[in-house]
Amino acid sequence: MKIAISFIVAYLLGSTPSGFILGKLHDVDIRKHGSHNIGATNTLRVLGPVSGIISLLFDVAKGFFAVYFARLLLAGYSGGTSHILLALTGLLAIAGHVFPLFLKFNGGKGVATAAGVFFNLLLIPSIIAFGIFILTYILFRYVSLASICAVIALFITEFIINLPDFGEWTYLVFSFIIMLLILIRHKGNLQRLKQGNENKL
Repeated sequence: MKIAISFIVAYLLGSTPSGFILGKLHDVDIRKHGSHNIGATNTLRVLGPVSGIISLLFDVAKGFFAVYFARLLLAGYSGGTSHILLALTGLLAIAGHVFPLFLKFNGGKGVATAAGVFFNLLLIPSIIAFGIFILTYILFRYVSLASICAVIALFITEFIINLPDFGEWTYLVFSFIIMLLILIRHKGNLQRLKQGNENKL
């Protein structure tokens, strides 16, 4: 029962569309403006920096606290089982943002929510990934490119940390799955970057 509760809470928390809600407070459906995405970047473009920052913080927080709640609820589990349950909880929180129940499963790209999940699960790789994100953004001014570089850096860092015995293989597999998900969600951005017509921020 506790496992089911943690999974349901994670998905519903992830499904809470902060950008969409903020847009409605301004009588704007952000799905009809900018990139038509409900994430923090499009929220910033459409509604301005204050709403963008609020959306970003909320999306990060829902990933972080989905895992935090699961840690409390599933405290009786340990070792590999704990890692698997926490990784699945994080996956459901991210899936909730990407495929939100409240918006007919059409959501964002999952970067901010994934950041929240990984800051809870994998602190050192997350810090390195955040540094790569900031550096890439400063150099090129593309949020999409910075996000892609960050998630790749997170996986590579977690891979190196796991050498040589792969003691945290569950989190390594999890980070690989999320990297693939985010790369797939950025397929259009990658094409625009290649063509030279991706929007800067």
